Amino acid sequence: MENVRSALVAKTLGVGVLALLVLALAACGSEETTSDPEVVSVGREAGGVAQPDASGSDLAQSTKGEVGVPEEAGTIGEPVTPEDFGRKVVKTANLGLRSEEVRQSAAQAHQVAAAAGGSVFSSQVYKSEDSVTAQLILSVPSEEFERVLDELRGLGEKVTTDTVSGQDVTEEYVDLESRERNLRATEESLLRLYSKAENVEEALSIQRELTNVRGEIELVQGRIKYLDQHTAYSQITLDIQPVTSPPPPKPAWDPGDIAAHAWTASLGVLQAIATALISAIVFGWWLAPALVGGLLWWRRRNRPSRPATTEP
Repeated sequence: MENVRSALVAKTLGVGVLALLVLALAACGSEETTSDPEVVSVGREAGGVAQPDASGSDLAQSTKGEVGVPEEAGTIGEPVTPEDFGRKVVKTANLGLRSEEVRQSAAQAHQVAAAAGGSVFSSQVYKSEDSVTAQLILSVPSEEFERVLDELRGLGEKVTTDTVSGQDVTEEYVDLESRERNLRATEESLLRLYSKAENVEEALSIQRELTNVRGEIELVQGRIKYLDQHTAYSQITLDIQPVTSPPPPKPAWDPGDIAAHAWTASLGVLQAIATALISAIVFGWWLAPALVGGLLWWRRRNRPSRPATTEP
């Protein structure tokens, strides 16, 4: 009986403790629900601590949806997928032409880019003694990229270079969008914590974190805008060279040409001989004393001896 009574007492105590925990959790949930409208308000006084500038929350509201992903693609903190905005590809092309009228072809390239809704980044015309060349860098909408290339190919008599390349930056774009959303969620959490700060030290610490997070958001947004611009517009580098006429064929046998080559070769031989003599004279001066001394010694040694004279 005592064991049964002890078991009943223990079971009763357990039920009481569980009921107290449920009541405590319900009270905490209601307190958080009622306090939410006060937390996001930036610039309101909380606990005697001044709130940060409201430009941070304004920035969070104004820039949402302006970096290439529509708001209905997902809320802050949700993962971003390529299906939210499609593939992101940076397209470039290098085109070389031969044209009889270089200046006219360059002017027509300007018109082609403008008609497609693009622009000319740079245009340079080089003039030498007997020829003119041009180099242009065009920026055209990506959806008009192939059509513009076809029109540019028809501006010259011959296409010498035709290179098209693309870089898929979809993965980087997805990472940047996800990172921005996570940073936005972190910013909102810090704003809530800031509104609940109880002293100046806590407020300053949270404000420093807010500054760092907002700086990272600006960097991410800058990279996203860069990718948006380079995927929306494609770059084409166009080089225009004049058409060169082939040189006239040389005759099979030309006496004048043979004589000229022989004369040039003889001058080369004479020049080599003169160079050797001058070098020997200039660099051999220190051998002169030795040569003179050796010559005198040899002559003295080989001089015939005089016959001995006898007295009468």
